[in-house]
Amino acid sequence: MEMEYKDTNRRGKAVLVLGIVLAVIAGGAAFFLINNAQQQAGQRDLQKVSVVVAARDIPARKPIEPDDLIVRQVPLDATNGQGVVAEPGPLVGQVLAVTVLKDQLVTTNLIASAAGGGGFSILQPNETIGPDSEAWRAVSLTIPDPQAVGGLLQAGQTIDVFVTATVNVPLELAAKGIYYTDRSTKITYQNLVILARSGTYYIVRASIAVSEEIAHLQASGNATFSAALRPQQDVRTVDASRLGATTNLIITRYGLPIPETYPAGGGAFATLPPILETPAPTVTPSTSPAP
Repeated sequence: MEMEYKDTNRRGKAVLVLGIVLAVIAGGAAFFLINNAQQQAGQRDLQKVSVVVAARDIPARKPIEPDDLIVRQVPLDATNGQGVVAEPGPLVGQVLAVTVLKDQLVTTNLIASAAGGGGFSILQPNETIGPDSEAWRAVSLTIPDPQAVGGLLQAGQTIDVFVTATVNVPLELAAKGIYYTDRSTKITYQNLVILARSGTYYIVRASIAVSEEIAHLQASGNATFSAALRPQQDVRTVDASRLGATTNLIITRYGLPIPETYPAGGGAFATLPPILETPAPTVTPSTSPAP
Protein backbone atom coordinates (compact mmCIF):
# COMPACT_ATOMS: atom_id res chain seq x y z
CA MET A 1 0.00 0.00 0.00
CA GLU A 2 2.81 2.39 0.69
CA MET A 3 4.39 1.86 -2.77
CA GLU A 4 1.06 2.58 -4.56
CA TYR A 5 0.66 5.88 -2.66
CA LYS A 6 4.12 7.05 -3.71
CA ASP A 7 3.46 6.22 -7.41
CA THR A 8 0.22 8.16 -7.39
CA ASN A 9 1.89 11.23 -5.87
CA ARG A 10 4.68 11.20 -8.44
CA ARG A 11 2.22 10.85 -11.28
CA GLY A 12 0.21 13.85 -10.08
CA LYS A 13 3.28 16.05 -10.02
CA ALA A 14 4.14 15.13 -13.61
CA VAL A 15 0.63 15.94 -14.77
CA LEU A 16 0.81 19.33 -13.00
CA VAL A 17 4.13 20.26 -14.68
CA LEU A 18 2.82 19.20 -18.07
CA GLY A 19 -0.26 21.35 -17.58
CA ILE A 20 1.84 24.37 -16.73
CA VAL A 21 4.00 23.90 -19.86
CA LEU A 22 0.93 23.56 -22.06
CA ALA A 23 -0.54 26.71 -20.54
CA VAL A 24 2.62 28.72 -21.26
CA ILE A 25 2.70 27.47 -24.86
CA ALA A 26 -0.95 28.33 -25.34
CA GLY A 27 -0.44 31.82 -23.91
CA GLY A 28 2.54 32.51 -26.16
CA ALA A 29 0.66 31.33 -29.22
CA ALA A 30 -2.31 33.51 -28.35
CA PHE A 31 -0.07 36.56 -27.85
CA PHE A 32 1.63 35.98 -31.22
CA LEU A 33 -1.67 35.58 -33.06
CA ILE A 34 -3.19 38.68 -31.46
CA ASN A 35 -0.11 40.82 -32.13
CA ASN A 36 0.09 39.67 -35.74
CA ALA A 37 -3.60 40.40 -36.23
CA GLN A 38 -3.17 43.91 -34.81
CA GLN A 39 -0.24 44.64 -37.12
CA GLN A 40 -2.15 43.46 -40.16
CA ALA A 41 -5.15 45.51 -39.13
CA GLY A 42 -2.93 48.57 -38.68
CA GLN A 43 -1.46 48.16 -42.13
CA ARG A 44 -4.93 47.87 -43.64
CA ASP A 45 -5.94 51.09 -41.89
CA LEU A 46 -2.91 53.10 -43.23
CA GLN A 47 -3.74 55.58 -45.99
CA LYS A 48 -2.13 54.79 -49.32
CA VAL A 49 -0.63 57.58 -51.41
CA SER A 50 0.86 57.88 -54.87
CA VAL A 51 4.62 58.34 -54.89
CA VAL A 52 7.21 58.58 -57.64
CA VAL A 53 9.96 55.96 -57.55
CA ALA A 54 12.87 55.24 -59.85
CA ALA A 55 11.99 52.83 -62.64
CA ARG A 56 15.71 52.20 -63.09
CA ASP A 57 18.99 53.44 -61.68
CA ILE A 58 19.32 57.20 -62.29
CA PRO A 59 22.90 58.54 -62.21
CA ALA A 60 23.72 61.75 -60.39
CA ARG A 61 24.04 64.99 -62.38
CA LYS A 62 21.92 63.55 -65.19
CA PRO A 63 18.62 65.21 -66.17
CA ILE A 64 15.69 62.95 -65.27
CA GLU A 65 13.82 61.52 -68.25
CA PRO A 66 10.15 60.47 -68.25
CA ASP A 67 11.10 56.78 -68.58
CA ASP A 68 13.24 57.05 -65.43
CA LEU A 69 10.18 57.37 -63.20
CA ILE A 70 7.13 55.32 -62.24
CA VAL A 71 4.22 55.96 -59.86
CA ARG A 72 3.32 53.47 -57.11
CA GLN A 73 0.77 53.28 -54.29
CA VAL A 74 2.36 52.85 -50.86
CA PRO A 75 1.02 53.13 -47.29
CA LEU A 76 1.66 56.57 -45.83
CA ASP A 77 3.80 56.49 -42.71
CA ALA A 78 6.64 58.34 -41.04
CA THR A 79 9.17 57.00 -43.54
CA ASN A 80 7.54 58.53 -46.62
CA GLY A 81 5.46 61.40 -45.30
CA GLN A 82 7.79 64.20 -46.39
CA GLY A 83 9.42 65.15 -49.65
CA VAL A 84 7.45 62.69 -51.78
CA VAL A 85 6.25 63.64 -55.26
CA ALA A 86 2.93 62.34 -56.54
CA GLU A 87 3.46 62.92 -60.29
CA PRO A 88 6.55 62.58 -62.49
CA GLY A 89 6.00 65.91 -64.28
CA PRO A 90 7.73 68.25 -61.80
CA LEU A 91 10.76 65.94 -61.65
CA VAL A 92 11.34 65.53 -65.40
CA GLY A 93 14.37 67.57 -66.43
CA GLN A 94 15.60 68.01 -62.87
CA VAL A 95 19.11 66.93 -61.92
CA LEU A 96 19.77 64.59 -59.01
CA ALA A 97 22.50 65.35 -56.52
CA VAL A 98 23.09 61.64 -55.86
CA THR A 99 22.51 58.40 -57.72
CA VAL A 100 19.03 57.00 -57.12
CA LEU A 101 18.61 53.22 -57.28
CA LYS A 102 15.73 51.35 -58.88
CA ASP A 103 12.51 51.32 -56.79
CA GLN A 104 13.88 54.05 -54.50
CA LEU A 105 11.63 57.01 -53.68
CA VAL A 106 12.57 60.12 -55.67
CA THR A 107 12.05 62.87 -53.12
CA THR A 108 12.57 66.59 -53.45
CA ASN A 109 15.61 66.65 -51.17
CA LEU A 110 17.52 64.51 -53.71
CA ILE A 111 17.31 67.20 -56.38
CA ALA A 112 20.51 69.14 -57.02
CA SER A 113 19.33 72.70 -56.48
CA ALA A 114 20.98 75.44 -58.46
CA ALA A 115 20.49 77.71 -55.52
CA GLY A 116 23.60 76.79 -53.57
CA GLY A 117 24.27 78.97 -50.57
CA GLY A 118 22.86 82.09 -52.18
CA GLY A 119 19.28 80.90 -52.07
CA PHE A 120 18.46 81.40 -55.76
CA SER A 121 17.68 79.11 -58.66
CA ILE A 122 18.85 79.76 -62.20
CA LEU A 123 15.96 77.92 -63.83
CA GLN A 124 12.37 79.03 -63.46
CA PRO A 125 10.00 76.77 -61.46
CA ASN A 126 8.51 74.99 -64.50
CA GLU A 127 11.59 75.24 -66.73
CA THR A 128 13.39 72.10 -67.84
CA ILE A 129 16.60 71.41 -69.72
CA GLY A 130 16.47 69.81 -73.14
CA PRO A 131 18.82 69.34 -76.08
CA ASP A 132 17.72 72.64 -77.68
CA SER A 133 17.12 74.75 -74.57
CA GLU A 134 19.15 77.87 -73.82
CA ALA A 135 22.31 77.38 -71.77
CA TRP A 136 21.47 79.67 -68.86
CA ARG A 137 24.13 80.82 -66.41
CA ALA A 138 24.34 83.07 -63.35
CA VAL A 139 26.87 85.89 -63.76
CA SER A 140 27.62 88.90 -61.56
CA LEU A 141 27.70 92.58 -62.50
CA THR A 142 29.21 95.38 -60.47
CA ILE A 143 26.89 98.39 -60.61
CA PRO A 144 27.37 101.33 -58.23
CA ASP A 145 24.22 102.48 -56.44
CA PRO A 146 23.86 105.77 -58.39
CA GLN A 147 23.76 103.72 -61.61
CA ALA A 148 21.47 101.01 -60.14
CA VAL A 149 18.23 102.96 -59.61
CA GLY A 150 19.68 104.47 -56.45
CA GLY A 151 20.61 101.05 -55.08
CA LEU A 152 16.93 100.07 -54.72
CA LEU A 153 17.06 97.07 -57.08
CA GLN A 154 16.07 93.73 -55.56
CA ALA A 155 16.21 90.05 -56.46
CA GLY A 156 13.39 88.97 -58.77
CA GLN A 157 13.25 92.24 -60.68
CA THR A 158 14.02 92.54 -64.40
CA ILE A 159 16.49 95.11 -65.69
CA ASP A 160 18.07 96.41 -68.86
CA VAL A 161 21.81 97.02 -68.72
CA PHE A 162 23.65 99.91 -70.35
CA VAL A 163 27.34 99.56 -71.16
CA THR A 164 29.56 102.67 -71.20
CA ALA A 165 32.96 102.07 -72.78
CA THR A 166 35.82 104.27 -73.94
CA VAL A 167 36.20 104.19 -77.72
CA ASN A 168 39.82 104.85 -78.67
CA VAL A 169 40.11 106.50 -82.11
CA PRO A 170 43.48 106.14 -83.92
CA LEU A 171 45.43 109.37 -84.38
CA GLU A 172 45.36 109.22 -88.18
CA LEU A 173 41.56 108.95 -88.09
CA ALA A 174 41.20 111.64 -85.44
CA ALA A 175 43.35 113.98 -87.58
CA LYS A 176 40.58 114.07 -90.20
CA GLY A 177 38.42 115.96 -87.72
CA ILE A 178 35.44 113.57 -87.71
CA TYR A 179 36.03 111.20 -84.82
CA TYR A 180 37.74 111.58 -81.49
CA THR A 181 38.34 109.42 -78.43
CA ASP A 182 35.49 109.57 -75.93
CA ARG A 183 33.05 107.43 -73.96
CA SER A 184 30.07 105.82 -75.67
CA THR A 185 26.93 104.39 -74.02
CA LYS A 186 24.31 102.01 -75.37
CA ILE A 187 21.65 99.65 -74.06
CA THR A 188 23.31 96.29 -74.54
CA TYR A 189 21.50 93.61 -72.53
CA GLN A 190 17.74 93.42 -72.05
CA ASN A 191 15.40 91.40 -69.85
CA LEU A 192 18.00 90.27 -67.33
CA VAL A 193 16.44 88.80 -64.19
CA ILE A 194 18.21 89.63 -60.92
CA LEU A 195 18.72 86.33 -59.08
CA ALA A 196 20.44 87.78 -56.02
CA ARG A 197 22.21 90.88 -54.78
CA SER A 198 25.09 91.55 -52.41
CA GLY A 199 25.94 95.22 -52.09
CA THR A 200 26.89 96.49 -55.54
CA TYR A 201 27.18 92.94 -56.90
CA TYR A 202 24.14 91.86 -58.91
CA ILE A 203 23.81 88.21 -59.94
CA VAL A 204 21.72 88.01 -63.10
CA ARG A 205 20.53 85.21 -65.33
CA ALA A 206 22.02 85.34 -68.82
CA SER A 207 22.87 83.06 -71.70
CA ILE A 208 26.37 81.67 -71.78
CA ALA A 209 27.27 84.00 -74.69
CA VAL A 210 26.14 87.10 -72.79
CA SER A 211 27.84 85.84 -69.63
CA GLU A 212 31.10 85.61 -71.57
CA GLU A 213 30.76 89.20 -72.82
CA ILE A 214 30.02 90.53 -69.34
CA ALA A 215 33.00 88.67 -67.92
CA HIS A 216 35.28 90.17 -70.58
CA LEU A 217 34.03 93.73 -70.17
CA GLN A 218 34.54 93.59 -66.41
CA ALA A 219 37.99 92.08 -66.75
CA SER A 220 39.10 94.66 -69.33
CA GLY A 221 38.37 97.57 -66.99
CA ASN A 222 37.28 99.64 -69.99
CA ALA A 223 33.55 99.50 -69.34
CA THR A 224 31.03 100.38 -66.64
CA PHE A 225 27.48 99.15 -66.24
CA SER A 226 24.24 100.96 -65.47
CA ALA A 227 20.83 99.39 -64.88
CA ALA A 228 17.30 100.49 -65.72
CA LEU A 229 14.37 98.79 -63.98
CA ARG A 230 11.69 97.23 -66.17
CA PRO A 231 7.99 96.85 -65.29
CA GLN A 232 7.22 93.22 -64.56
CA GLN A 233 4.55 93.16 -67.26
CA ASP A 234 6.85 94.51 -69.99
CA VAL A 235 8.70 91.63 -71.63
CA ARG A 236 9.20 93.33 -74.99
CA THR A 237 12.63 93.50 -76.61
CA VAL A 238 13.46 97.05 -77.70
CA ASP A 239 15.08 97.56 -81.09
CA ALA A 240 18.41 99.05 -80.04
CA SER A 241 19.91 99.29 -83.54
CA ARG A 242 19.33 103.07 -83.65
CA LEU A 243 20.05 103.73 -80.01
CA GLY A 244 23.31 104.78 -78.41
CA ALA A 245 24.65 107.98 -76.92
CA THR A 246 27.79 110.08 -76.95
CA THR A 247 28.22 113.60 -75.64
CA ASN A 248 28.18 115.17 -79.10
CA LEU A 249 25.15 113.12 -80.19
CA ILE A 250 23.20 114.38 -77.19
CA ILE A 251 24.29 117.95 -77.92
CA THR A 252 23.13 117.60 -81.52
CA ARG A 253 19.91 115.72 -80.79
CA TYR A 254 18.60 118.07 -78.10
CA GLY A 255 20.20 121.30 -79.26
CA LEU A 256 22.32 121.87 -76.19
CA PRO A 257 24.02 125.29 -76.49
CA ILE A 258 27.70 125.14 -77.33
CA PRO A 259 29.86 127.29 -75.04
CA GLU A 260 31.32 130.34 -76.80
CA THR A 261 34.44 132.35 -76.12
CA TYR A 262 33.80 135.35 -73.93
CA PRO A 263 34.31 138.17 -74.70
CA ALA A 264 33.59 137.65 -78.39
CA GLY A 265 36.44 137.98 -80.82
CA GLY A 266 38.00 134.60 -80.84
CA GLY A 267 41.34 135.74 -79.46
CA ALA A 268 42.92 136.61 -76.16
CA PHE A 269 41.49 139.72 -74.55
CA ALA A 270 43.58 142.42 -72.91
CA THR A 271 44.15 142.33 -69.22
CA LEU A 272 45.43 144.95 -66.82
CA PRO A 273 49.19 145.15 -66.64
CA PRO A 274 50.78 143.66 -63.57
CA ILE A 275 51.36 145.94 -60.62
CA LEU A 276 55.10 146.53 -60.28
CA GLU A 277 56.69 147.27 -56.95
CA THR A 278 57.78 151.04 -56.90
CA PRO A 279 61.26 151.62 -55.37
CA ALA A 280 61.58 154.13 -52.51
CA PRO A 281 62.74 157.68 -53.63
CA THR A 282 66.41 158.64 -53.09
CA VAL A 283 67.17 162.06 -51.42
CA THR A 284 70.27 163.88 -52.79
CA PRO A 285 71.73 166.87 -50.75
CA SER A 286 71.85 170.14 -52.71
CA THR A 287 73.73 173.46 -51.98
CA SER A 288 71.52 175.60 -54.21
CA PRO A 289 67.86 176.26 -53.73
CA ALA A 290 65.55 174.24 -55.87
CA PRO A 291 64.12 176.03 -58.91
